[in-house]
Amino acid sequence: MSNTRVVARNTVFLSIAQGLRVLLGLVLVLFIANRFGVVWQGKFSILLAFLNIFQVLASFGLPRLITREVARDYGSSNNYFWNGLGAQGISTVFVMAAMVVVVAVMPYPNDTKEMLWLAVLALPIFTIYSVAAALLRAFERMEFLVIAELLSSAAQLIVAVALLSFGGTVMALAVIRIAGLGLAALVVLVAVIVLRMLGRPSFNLTGVKELLRASADFFGLAGFDALLQRMDVLILSVVVGEAATGIYDAAFQVVKVFMVLILSFTDAMYPAVSRLFVQARERFATATAKSIQYGMIVLLPLAAGLTVLAPDIISFLYRRPAYAASANVLAVLSWALLPYFVQISLTRTLLAGNRSRPAFWVTAVMVIVGAALLAAMSYLWGPTGTAWGLTLIYLGGSILAWRAANGWRITFGASCLVKPALATALMAAGLYFLPGLPVWLAGAVGMLAYGLLAFGLGVFDRDDVRILQSLVSK
Repeated sequence: MSNTRVVARNTVFLSIAQGLRVLLGLVLVLFIANRFGVVWQGKFSILLAFLNIFQVLASFGLPRLITREVARDYGSSNNYFWNGLGAQGISTVFVMAAMVVVVAVMPYPNDTKEMLWLAVLALPIFTIYSVAAALLRAFERMEFLVIAELLSSAAQLIVAVALLSFGGTVMALAVIRIAGLGLAALVVLVAVIVLRMLGRPSFNLTGVKELLRASADFFGLAGFDALLQRMDVLILSVVVGEAATGIYDAAFQVVKVFMVLILSFTDAMYPAVSRLFVQARERFATATAKSIQYGMIVLLPLAAGLTVLAPDIISFLYRRPAYAASANVLAVLSWALLPYFVQISLTRTLLAGNRSRPAFWVTAVMVIVGAALLAAMSYLWGPTGTAWGLTLIYLGGSILAWRAANGWRITFGASCLVKPALATALMAAGLYFLPGLPVWLAGAVGMLAYGLLAFGLGVFDRDDVRILQSLVSK
């Protein structure tokens, strides 16, 4: 099977997995938001932000290293699993202690702190999940991640309804997350055993030390990347408060759906691009450039459509009047998707090309400069200021990442985006002047209009059409 079709297949599987997780997660958030309001949604977003950051810190960059190395040598899977489990287990113990201390000094209400302390128990469960999932990604058996994400998300929703419908406290929010993650870990562990990726346990202290040493750059990148992903929520919650965080998170949940799909695409590209760097260097830069081009063609109309339909989307999802302010946040956040996609794509390319150090420094600069920017803009303009700050951070990061990858000549003519931009503008104008259609119908009309305009204006050349045909051919 060609690399193009492998990437397409894996993108589909990862997109299904992440899409199911995000959609069921959105249902869970809507249940919490419409039943308990912006403060509870703020608490839940703080919980997820803490777990996302500390789970990544606990992983010490090992999953991405394991995926890259096992993708290059399938026979090493058993050693990488057991040594990776040992190495990540060591880092997890220290990170659990760090999370307890950090929560203690945060200016949150007591119930929020207690919720976060209980959630610390999710970290060792994540260790098992992340190492096993790294093997599945390396072997490109993404379909098992679909099963894990589906069962995990369904379990979280069931536990949430069961606990919160009968007067559960905010502690239930931590239980919900622990239960879902535990089931996901069980599924991926069973999958790697059934697929015979594992043999007898083979812990090796030297191997554990070597993994920790080799993953140092990955850890720095992963740590800063985790902060980058959710420092908007943490900063906003400290500077403005939990209610403002809930308003921001209501809009972010919509954008998050598409951010997760972007991550699915870049994660699917990563093993293939890692092999291309070793086996076919001349195709390495071309594959990255084409993926960015196609991504921008898709994301331009998406951002425009979300901006035009933002008030309708928010009113459709959230029934409480307090959420009306989320529409302005969504209109801004939708444009963060474009630089986010470029930045995350180029960062993955740098890692695949053994340039973890430049990737680390790009992300580090984004976090250090971005933290100050987010704090100032959140303080001055609240949730909308946070959205503008996040957009500017990713814009700066995409420029830095492009310069870091400059030696590979990852280029495509800017003119290739002129026609998509024109089609996007025409589509957005049509949506703006349409009568009050239901939001789902307006979205469908917008997608159809953009598709027709794109092909009418010749957005895709012959090479593009040939690649697209290869993705759907048997």
